[in-house]
Amino acid sequence: MNASSIEEATEIDYFITNVEPSKVTSEWVVKTYSQRNWIEVFYREAKGWLELKEYQGAR
Repeated sequence: MNASSIEEATEIDYFITNVEPSKVTSEWVVKTYSQRNWIEVFYREAKGWLELKEYQGAR
C-alpha cells in the first residue's frame, strides 16, 4: 500500500495464503515474504545446473 490508510491509498498489494488466520501476524507476513527471494535464487540456479534455460514451472 502506498499510503498510511486504505482511504488514502491509490495502490494496494494483496498477500493471499492458505495458512490459518490465527497464525498470520505482521511478523509472519514479513518473515514469509523475506524468504521469497531465496526460493527464486534456488530455482534460477537449479535451472542453470540442469541446463533448463527454457523451462517454466507452474506457480
